[in-house]
Amino acid sequence: MSAKLAGPAKTAKTDYRGLSWLKFIAALLVIANHTGPLARFGPSADFLVDGALTRIAVPIFFMTSGFFYFRKLTGDPLADRRHLRRYLGSIAKLYAIAILLYLPLNVYNGYFSSPKFGALSLLRDLAFDGTFYHLWYLPALMIGIAMLHGLYRALQPAAVMIAACLLYAIGLFGDSYYGLIAGNDVLTGWYNGMFHFFDYTRNGLFFAAIYLALGALLARSEKRRPRRPAAHAALFLVSLSAMLAEALWLREGGIPRHDSMYVFAVPAAYFLLLLALPYKGPANRTMREGRAWIYALHPLAIVLVRGAAKAAGLQPWFIGNSLVHFVAVCALSVALAAVAVRFPSVRTIRTAWLPRAKEAGSASTRH
Repeated sequence: MSAKLAGPAKTAKTDYRGLSWLKFIAALLVIANHTGPLARFGPSADFLVDGALTRIAVPIFFMTSGFFYFRKLTGDPLADRRHLRRYLGSIAKLYAIAILLYLPLNVYNGYFSSPKFGALSLLRDLAFDGTFYHLWYLPALMIGIAMLHGLYRALQPAAVMIAACLLYAIGLFGDSYYGLIAGNDVLTGWYNGMFHFFDYTRNGLFFAAIYLALGALLARSEKRRPRRPAAHAALFLVSLSAMLAEALWLREGGIPRHDSMYVFAVPAAYFLLLLALPYKGPANRTMREGRAWIYALHPLAIVLVRGAAKAAGLQPWFIGNSLVHFVAVCALSVALAAVAVRFPSVRTIRTAWLPRAKEAGSASTRH
């Protein structure tokens, strides 16, 4: 691993508070993506949130994961390989725990009794799609980190960024831009062949690399980067507006196969992270670990809210009213996360989620 990737060691007990709050907001966007808070206001409003705005959440998590992972590399190949093994092992432990946590729901939903279920489909889900709808992020993070780690050992950072951009472009045409290649038998045949191995190009091979590489870029340039909050805020707003316009244009044209990858999500997430990165403060374990638990537990919160609403006869409010449903799921997710952070017996899971000084990020996205 090139020494150019080694970030400055941080010894004081401070935290990137700007990133902590940003990832907390992103976690709420993930819940919005899975609950459709504006569905009652019509399909257009619903799409602007579910199909567009919330799509910035996962890029934020990947980018922060790349930032924290690559800033801890030293340039020593042996030490960096140990760091990689520890990191991947920690994420793998969390993934295994999450799979077990949602196993009862998988049984209830008929995952194992589906005609499509088999050894190959299980391997595909474990490696790419996740065994529950929000778990795809964890194998994607492992694949993306391992791939970027290897690329940085073999190539210069600029070449790695080019490779990551090319992978993202391939992913775009298998996702939001699929309709543009639909008339080309060669390309559609190639993509359909890939879809035998995974359902979406939103995965660790094509989606994660560019955001992890941008996180590595931020880690390399942290000390010498000037603070320009006004410029970064303006560039974020311009990029976000362009992303929303892009999403609407693609939707109107009936182009997407899946609406999770956008061109302008890249600069929007990058400038938003630049805006949040300089703000630091005292380390706060509850905030740091709580956002991870919001990710891990929010599907359970959705099930509990819906079940309680049916039992109490409050379906019109807590299920039929999409905005109230969203607020209730957010509140319960935060409450469950707060309990999990303070519960001693989940220390193993907390350690898995926060390997070696808070390196990992978390998120999910809607199918």
